[in-house]
Amino acid sequence: MTFRTDPALRLFLVSLFLWMFGIGLYEQLIPIYARDLGASAVQLGLLFTLRHIALAAGFIIAWAVSDRLSRRTVIVASWVAATPVPLLLAAAPSYGWLVPGLLLYEATYFGFPAMQAFVAQRVPRSELASAFSMMGTVTSMGFLISPTLGGVFSDWFGIRATLLLATAFYLASTFLILRVQIEAPGGGSLSAAVPFRWEQARPLVPVLWTYAGILLVILITVPFTTPFLHEVRGMSLASIGFLGSMVGLGAVAFTPVAGRLGDRLGLAPAMAATLVLFALGMVLTIYGPVALLPIVATFRCRSPLNSLGHALVGERAPPEIIGRAFALAGILAALLAAAGSFLGGFAYRVDPALPLLVSVVLAVAIAAGLVARGRAAARTPGA
Repeated sequence: MTFRTDPALRLFLVSLFLWMFGIGLYEQLIPIYARDLGASAVQLGLLFTLRHIALAAGFIIAWAVSDRLSRRTVIVASWVAATPVPLLLAAAPSYGWLVPGLLLYEATYFGFPAMQAFVAQRVPRSELASAFSMMGTVTSMGFLISPTLGGVFSDWFGIRATLLLATAFYLASTFLILRVQIEAPGGGSLSAAVPFRWEQARPLVPVLWTYAGILLVILITVPFTTPFLHEVRGMSLASIGFLGSMVGLGAVAFTPVAGRLGDRLGLAPAMAATLVLFALGMVLTIYGPVALLPIVATFRCRSPLNSLGHALVGERAPPEIIGRAFALAGILAALLAAAGSFLGGFAYRVDPALPLLVSVVLAVAIAAGLVARGRAAARTPGA
């Protein structure tokens, strides 16, 4: 089955699009919102450290329920639990009161591995990179408009009003997800109650570290990019929102290309190329002319890296534990990102560009490792 022929996948994508449109309205404004509510650079890093710890907790929950409970139960529960998050954020009188809403949202990622497994089990493995890239492309289309809309709306009415607007999109998305028929091809549970054995996961260790490293490159920039643009480069909320839309444009443009490269050339070279592109975008964000920032923003898109990372795990994971494989990858990535955000707060205090430069160095190092490993595999007989 594909997105064109599977009605459940199509409706799922529409629901996910509405959700991503809602989060796109405010997500990149959260660091600025926290600063406005009194958070210092170190406190901002700590806030995102707590977010990533909660994200790891969400994936631990996913580990407990994936491939055991029905995917519909897990996905719907995560959707419903996250719906009131924008309201909790809007009600915060100080930055500390952002914690309950942000932690709740990250914890609801327990449904994410089930979503990934739902998609991975409904398409041929030879088409996984393209399938996940299409998923990333369609959902990224929401970011073509929503960050600009959220930035302008926040300049006019304040970030709290934008959070209320996001709630409406969350409700619409939840209504649709309740209508999606999430079931295994042919009906029934895919692999419920299959016991997990570490021997099954041992071949996945290099894959999990690669996936976690890629997500660390992305997530370490999240708390500090928009404050850098606002406080160092002097950009307004509307301008920052427009740059967010350009990030979405980059995702729509580059994600399908990355998917095709992953299917044709292999996932490792495709990931190396997208990591270098991301690193270039971060360097130009720091040092490039302001007039070029809209173009540069397209290089900072996360969707190509996310899609290829998901395809990598989906390709290598045994089908009977695929949900728990995605959960394990998420736990590792979230814990690394928590450490990165905590240290990034201190780095930002020393030099606001420093956390972004760390991301650049990590991206180039991982890309070089992927290329070197690919060449070594090519020289190995029977590789």
